[in-house]
This record gives sequence, structure tokens and C-alpha cells, in this order.
Amino acid sequence: MKKLLFITWSVSYGYGTEKSLADVLNRMSKTQYDISVLPLFKNSNNSIFNDNIKVLKPLIDYTAENFDEQKALKDYYELLASPMRFNKLISEKYDCIIACSHNAPSYFASYIKGGAKILWIRGDMRELDYKKLDENSNQYKQVKQEYEMQANVLKSFDAIAVISDVVQQTLSELFGITENVVKISNSVDGEKIKLLSQQKTDLPDKILFTTLGRLDYNKNQILLLKAAKEIKKRRGDFMIYLLGDGDDRAKLEKYIAENDLGENVKILGFIENPYPYIKNSAATVLTSLSEGFSLALVESVMLDTPIISTDVGVARELIKRYNCGKLISYNERELALAMTAYLDKYDGVKAGFAVGGEYDIKTEVRRTEELIDRTVKTAAMNTKMKKLPYPEVTVDEHDLDDHEIQRDYLYVLRVLKDGVPYEYLINRRSDNDKLIVFNNGAVAEGNVSVPVFQRHSWANILKTSSVFCTDPTLYLNGFLQIGWGVGKNEDYYLENSSLILKKIIEKMGISLENTAIYGTSAGGYLSIIMGIYLKGAKVVADNAQLDVRNWIFKDALDSVITFAFDNIGDALNHMERFDIIDAFEKHHYVPKIYMHVNLCSPADNSTQLAPFLKAAEKMTSIEEYNDIEVILHFEPTKGHNGIDMDKAILFLYRILGEA
Repeated sequence: MKKLLFITWSVSYGYGTEKSLADVLNRMSKTQYDISVLPLFKNSNNSIFNDNIKVLKPLIDYTAENFDEQKALKDYYELLASPMRFNKLISEKYDCIIACSHNAPSYFASYIKGGAKILWIRGDMRELDYKKLDENSNQYKQVKQEYEMQANVLKSFDAIAVISDVVQQTLSELFGITENVVKISNSVDGEKIKLLSQQKTDLPDKILFTTLGRLDYNKNQILLLKAAKEIKKRRGDFMIYLLGDGDDRAKLEKYIAENDLGENVKILGFIENPYPYIKNSAATVLTSLSEGFSLALVESVMLDTPIISTDVGVARELIKRYNCGKLISYNERELALAMTAYLDKYDGVKAGFAVGGEYDIKTEVRRTEELIDRTVKTAAMNTKMKKLPYPEVTVDEHDLDDHEIQRDYLYVLRVLKDGVPYEYLINRRSDNDKLIVFNNGAVAEGNVSVPVFQRHSWANILKTSSVFCTDPTLYLNGFLQIGWGVGKNEDYYLENSSLILKKIIEKMGISLENTAIYGTSAGGYLSIIMGIYLKGAKVVADNAQLDVRNWIFKDALDSVITFAFDNIGDALNHMERFDIIDAFEKHHYVPKIYMHVNLCSPADNSTQLAPFLKAAEKMTSIEEYNDIEVILHFEPTKGHNGIDMDKAILFLYRILGEA
């Protein structure tokens, strides 16, 4: 079952794009998809989704008790500017993240690490065309900034779905994007609206025109009222119903009153079932300045009612395909002439437009599921991090005593402790009782969803036995590239991993005195801490972090703290997870360490080695101390990179007595 996350503006009202989204999601397969919806805003407590769909906590909840809008908006914009903070809100991992609009939903979707990504553009993007604006205006600067943000975000998506030819054309002309673009038209439940259209409703005794939508600037209903004024100069046998409500209602009502249109224009407000009006109209009129699609036009044509529309959304497609109406410009006289033509020929008999399956809800659901399945599959094939082809065995921690470590067989042993997977790639050689343990450094680009065993190919080269470890901290969120074994809240993953590994080594029949632990950078840090728990083992740490609080990439530490602790302040209570010296003093033990450092790496000398030596001077509670040997290299071309494989293996052999 695929886990899907849809990020949308709102799920409150149950009409328009919200209803369109719900119509699709409610019909998607319950057995193939586990669906969650993250609304950015919540304005009412209406529920428009089936029970199987999880609606997550909105970023702004206008229905909350004692709602503080100023604080809510401040938090919202801080989240919008902080991918790391937003990622912390996403507690689960998803196979596919679908942004249900450009702008903010697409920004938030792009922040989420891991999973395939689809942008479902369900509105017109032409408002981002800053080149049409005055270069000296503030609006130009603002829209240009929004355009540049959107252009950058578009690169994050594996596929883009558009709802109309207009949106596809805009995407191409504004952003130059033509690849991985799929058209999935918005749709309606044709059978349902035809049934609803038969409901008995009081109709006017004049020829009816309807328009549907919010009463606002973009819907531009004032143009329709001006056209009505023109028509009334010659005849009065018509009625226009405005079905909808919004900010412009008072302005429109004032125009109706001032121009004596009360007998020919009525604002009915939001109507639960508008279809009897549409079915019995001479035409449906749309005067919008912009539309991504316009379901109202499709519904009208499905009910065999012609459309008169500005060139927005799906209007041109419908008229070209079904010869079902007329496009108009933003001119009241032109609109009046088009309406008059339908007045002249209307006799109540509909010719029928024979709309096919292109706009049927079943078609949209099928195409949506196909796009998601295809994108998830393609993204998995293209990911840089693939699951390694080793056999796997999974056991619960309590059953580890009964597990027999296999010999001369390279396999992954996954030990589950409190639901956390501790994974080890094991190669127990029958002919050698020495062991080298490897820990990972940083994982490029993060997005860790499968066990990562850096240097796993060495297993076939080494004459000793070997174990390669994965840090489960990396699974906390796809955002992390490095984890230092910090774990989650009170659960210290590196401690757990070390103690489980200690039991595995015992079952391998190898002594800790014949064990060496090796890692570079963050892997070196993990190895030193692991050496505290595996008393007797030797540690080889190459250009290791010794106090991660001093690490030059501050964002990496901030990310780990953010995702490792629900209360960030709790990190201060666990300094031994971040600083080697604190760990030595807590456990009163210093393992035998061979510390390789490149003199040509300022990041390791000035921020790690020097502060470490200074702090070590003040250690007071060490009961058992083994020597720390600092081996300085001078390799200008290597910087922070570790010593070569051949040198590393020879050194490990030497300290294990295998040279």
C-alpha cells in the first residue's frame, strides 16, 4: 500500500477546488493507497472526505478556540521560511507527496525529504507573469520574487499534472517546462449532476442565464451586470441568476439597484444544488479574469447548456471540441450581443453536446492513480540510494539470543528494539577470529530510507571478519544527512546499537580485544563512542568530529537537534551525545584510540583536534585510561577526506596483529 500525502490550501467549504479534490480522493482505491491530507488553512469544521482519509492538523486553524490570527500568521510565515521546522511537523514518511496547487502548497511539498513528488496545478499561473507589470512598481518586484521562488521549486517535482491546455501553455511559456507534464482534466460526476438537475425548483418566467462562483474581483461579475444593462435598453424578457457569495456582493447589489436591474438580475447566494438552474438556462456565463479550469463550464456542457465565457480555463477547449458556446473579450457590448443571440433562438429545447469521458470523474481518478503509481516507480528507479542486494534477517531484540550468526555468508541482521531498526551487515569468516567494525560518515543528500553501509565492498577484500553499522538516527526524517547516533529524546540510539553489537560479537565468538572499530568524520565520532561501550576494542578514527557542537556545518547539528528532540532544550541534558570528552567523563573510561588527522584540514585541526586536546587537560573523573595516539598526516589534496583504502586496511591489520 502506498502512503500518500496531499498538501492543499484548505478542506473546509466543500465546493470549488476543494470539492474537486475530495471527489477524486474519496474514489481512490482504499486497498492500494493510504491517504493523508495536510490543509494549510481550516475555516470551518465541515468534513468533505471519507473516513479512510486522514486530515492532518492545519497550519492555521481559524476555528480554534481563542484563535490569535496575528500569532498564527507569524508561525505560518516562519514555517514557510524554514524547511527544517516544517519537516519536523511531518512525523511519517510518504511514498509520494502531492502539492495540490502552485505557490505555498508546492513550497511546503518541496521541503519534504524523501518520496516521489508531484505538483498538481489546479489554478492559473499567469498571475506570476511579472514582465507584464511596470518595472518600477512594488508589484513588479513582489511578483518577480514569487516567480523566481516558484521557478526554483518546480525543479523539485518528479512530475507535474495540469488541469487544462491553458495551464499547460502557461507552464511552458512562463517557466519553459514541457517534460514530465501530464494533463488530467478536472471532472464531474455526470450521472450525479444529471440526477440533481431534475430536482423541482422555482424558475423565473423569463429566459434564464446563470453564473456560478464567488462574488469577487477575479470572477468579474460586474461585467455581466453591465451587459445586462445594455440588453435591457432593448428588451426585458431575461433573468440572470448569480449563484454564489463573496466580498463583492454589496458592490454588485448597489449596481443592480442604481441601474434598475432588480427585475432582471438576482443574487441567490450559495446554492447547494445549482444544477436545475443550469439545466434550464439559455446559457451559463463566465466573466472571470483568470481560471485554471472552471468546473461550472464543464457541468453546464454536460447538462447540454451552452456557455458564454472569457478565454480562461477550459472554455476554449470545450467550445472547440463540442461547438458548445462562444468566447468573448472583456467588453459588455460584446457580451450583451452574445447573450441576445441566445435569447433570440432559445425555445427550451436542448440539442445536446455528447460530452465524452474526458471530464468524467472516473477518468480523472484513473489517470491520477496511474500518474502516482508511475511517478513512485520512476522515482524509486532514479534514486541515488538503492537497497543493497544482500539477504536480510529481522529479529526482535528479545529473540537475539536464539539467533545463530551465520558464517561465510554476507547478510544484513536487523534487530528491532522498541520499534527502532538497528541494522548490521555481517561477514563472519570461519578462518579468522579478528573483527573490524565500520561506522558511517555523512550520507550525501540524506533521504535515507534503506540501510546505508558505507565501504560495504570491503567485506569481500578483508581477510578478517567484518560488521558494518547503520545509524538509525538517519531515519528520523529524510532531511538528515548525518546523525552522530543521537537518537530520539531519551532513547540514545548509539548506546543501543553498541550494546546490541556487543551481543552480536559475543555470538560471533570473537573477543573485544581482537576487535577494531573504524570510521571517518562522523563515522569516526561514532567509532570512538562505540569504543566506550565495547571495552577492550581498539578505535581508529580518521578526521573525526570530537565535539559536534564545533562542527563547521552548523545546519547539520541544528537539523539533528530539531528532529532528535521534541523539546530542543532537552539536548542540553545529553551533552555526552555531542562531545567525546563528556562521554569519557560520564563513563569514566577512555578506549585505545588511534586518531588520524590531516594537518591540511582546518575543519579538523582548529575546530576539533585543538579544542579536544585543550578540554582533555581538564578531565578529572577517568578511572580507566588507554592511550590516545594522534597520527598527523600532511596531505594538501585530501582536506577532510580520510586516508586511502589500502593504507586504512594495512593500519587496521597492524593494530589487530594481522600485518
